Amino acid sequence: MRQLMSSALEGDGLSCVAAASVAEAIAALKDNRIALTVLDWELDRCGAAVLQEARVHYPRMPVIVISGRPYDVRTDAMVGRADAFLHKPFSMTVFLAQVRRLLELAKVAHRILFPEAPEDIRPLGEIKEVYIRRVVHLLNDNVSLAAEKLGIHRQTVSAVINQGLALDCDAASERGSAPTGSVLWH
Repeated sequence: MRQLMSSALEGDGLSCVAAASVAEAIAALKDNRIALTVLDWELDRCGAAVLQEARVHYPRMPVIVISGRPYDVRTDAMVGRADAFLHKPFSMTVFLAQVRRLLELAKVAHRILFPEAPEDIRPLGEIKEVYIRRVVHLLNDNVSLAAEKLGIHRQTVSAVINQGLALDCDAASERGSAPTGSVLWH
């Protein structure tokens, strides 16, 4: 399966670093510039260690967890902050669509935080709103904890969340370049 997925990724124009074990995957994360990780939860031991290491080295990097286990690995993966989960068997079309979607989202987030041209510059209010929403999401929608971590009043966080203001991602996605790197396949 690893070879099939590596071939599919490379056929889609992505460079790929493959790892056959948790130790190899952790070494690959440390030694390469990785844009996205595809993590098979059940190879030589639990993939939680790889997911944890990915979050240390690349906190904003998308991680797709895959598994064919009959028990709910999805919960463990999402608690570990995986961005997506695919249950085996799955089609390569679905897999590649998920990879493309997550890489595009990473591109948009990168351009928001690091404008590369004058037309990429966003009003600070928009960036503040996006940042507050992301913090709330990371903290499992705990508005009080988000306010505490951000050092702002809880009502400010609630106001941003309740306003429903959305960044024009369609316009933003047409500008700038993506974070580059390989896809780690474990």
